[in-house]
Amino acid sequence: RGCPTSLMRRVLPVHRRCVAAGSMSSTSNSYINLGKFETMGADMGRGATGIAYLQETIQLQEAEYEAEVDPRRRSARGMALAKNLLEVGRQHHQLGSAAEAIEIYQRALSLYDEAILQRENDESERAQKALTFARFSKSEVLSSLGVAYNDSEQVEEALDMHQKALELRKAIVGKSHPSIAECLNNLAGIYFGRDSYQRAAEHYEQALELLTEAAEGRQDSPYAALTLYNLGLCRAHLKQVPAAVTALKRALQIAEKTLGPDHRQVELIRETIKRGQTPRPTQDAE
Repeated sequence: RGCPTSLMRRVLPVHRRCVAAGSMSSTSNSYINLGKFETMGADMGRGATGIAYLQETIQLQEAEYEAEVDPRRRSARGMALAKNLLEVGRQHHQLGSAAEAIEIYQRALSLYDEAILQRENDESERAQKALTFARFSKSEVLSSLGVAYNDSEQVEEALDMHQKALELRKAIVGKSHPSIAECLNNLAGIYFGRDSYQRAAEHYEQALELLTEAAEGRQDSPYAALTLYNLGLCRAHLKQVPAAVTALKRALQIAEKTLGPDHRQVELIRETIKRGQTPRPTQDAE
């Protein structure tokens, strides 16, 4: 998201804050904005249909999970259930129900914890592969929880989830893996929301570096575009206008190429640049 699918599935902005009229937009985003349910979620009817379909599957999986008596098979069923819970949670989140998403994410988290506990003392190759998968999946749930908490204005809980996701993911894939960029982007969003623009910029730069290295020096993915956009907002708030404009224009160029000119993220970047062309610095922030 070469990044794993975790970087593709996030559904709502990390946060939205008001700034001076006419200044550059302050809407910093998580990779959740590029989620696989994005198109479905933009349409309430299709979104509800998607949720209904997943919930039917989950009900069947819940029954099978509860009926299973073998601990190993039960935890395997639990991981399959947790995977679908994560998806339905993201869909609820995208449709605007962060509180309901949090409850679903927490259930998924408990199932992955159970699966990890079941396998962490088993040295067999099969168990270790399943353990790695469960741990990485847990980091995805932690990231989703962090965004949902932040959207619910539970900022401390959000920060805790994102920090745990980052540490867990580093332990699994190493600090240089491109999937670390998602965690850095999410943490940067928290700092951005606290007006810690320099610290946020540093995290966005680290994320961009990982994405660029993974693409062998290229910046040609939607995730690079989104990170550049976020970095541009930080530079604008730090009054580093040339750097802000450069980052935003580069973000627009990449986003138009990778997402298409009519994508909502492209429209957001385009509008941000448009507003930034006629700043009114004498106005106070709202």
